[in-house]
Amino acid sequence: MMKQMNKKNPILSLRHGDRVALISHVNPDGDSLGSIMALGLSLEKVCGHVDILVNDDIPERYKFLPGINSAQLYNAESGLLYDYCFVLDCGDETRLGYSKKLLEQSRTVVNIDHHISNNMFGHINIIDSKASSTCEMVFGLIKDSFFMDDVDIATCLYTGISTDTGNFVYDNTSAKTHKIAAKLLKVGIDIQDISEHLYQSRSLKSVKFLGHVLNNLQTSHDGKVVTISIPRALRVEFEVSEDEVEGVINYARDIKGVEVAILIKELEADKVKLGFRSKKDVDVSKLALEFGGGGHKKASGATLYKSLDEAIIILDEKLSTYIGW
Repeated sequence: MMKQMNKKNPILSLRHGDRVALISHVNPDGDSLGSIMALGLSLEKVCGHVDILVNDDIPERYKFLPGINSAQLYNAESGLLYDYCFVLDCGDETRLGYSKKLLEQSRTVVNIDHHISNNMFGHINIIDSKASSTCEMVFGLIKDSFFMDDVDIATCLYTGISTDTGNFVYDNTSAKTHKIAAKLLKVGIDIQDISEHLYQSRSLKSVKFLGHVLNNLQTSHDGKVVTISIPRALRVEFEVSEDEVEGVINYARDIKGVEVAILIKELEADKVKLGFRSKKDVDVSKLALEFGGGGHKKASGATLYKSLDEAIIILDEKLSTYIGW
């Protein structure tokens, strides 16, 4: 497969009747879902029909997205062949999970992403690590030809940009980001409804879970590092979703004096998911690479095939070596 950066807009090559699929990474977040829905709704205007595919259940707070009910779970046994497969917000094809097979069923794979660790797995790779989000990139691809004052598309784009910038507070928020958000607001999106779904609809169980977790967090390295460990049994006890667990790390990062926040989530007996967040100068994407993961400078992740206790010990060793604290 040719791996190259391609600045040409592949959307301009599409024709009515082309068979097109769009897919994002496992455990979809706001940017992944916002980008595939915005691009999917746009490409339907050109091709007549597209298949919008997901790997997992859609988190409750994103089910308000226009057109989201048309998204289907990928069926590896379908045998369908595609002219184009657009993969969005995915830095590594292994993050596609079982739907990685879809790449083999597609004549042209278009990889659109903003992760600095993207490994250029597409036939066409459109990567911009300076973009706040994949939704910001999608806006640039569709604004001239297909965007047209479409409230549904604008809602999806705003959702992805808002969630990936921490509601416009992370330092990946640029002047360009604000200009795009302003244009989306002018289209007439319902920002109150979007904000309520994204930030004001936590379940009571998730709030109780958050209180328990924060009460048991661990600090190290003179308070510069906060670690939150979540055994699988704890998630079962509080009956919280994957999406609700992921957001816990941001509370740890926001503590005064903390430089790095780490979430260690037990998935199975010998498998944990690591989440890293930083506030200032620490590049946690490089730390994630130490475990075969990746992401952004201030938000990255990885999977470690160790027990929860082993993972905690290994992480502490890596921190001491990598950061030098």
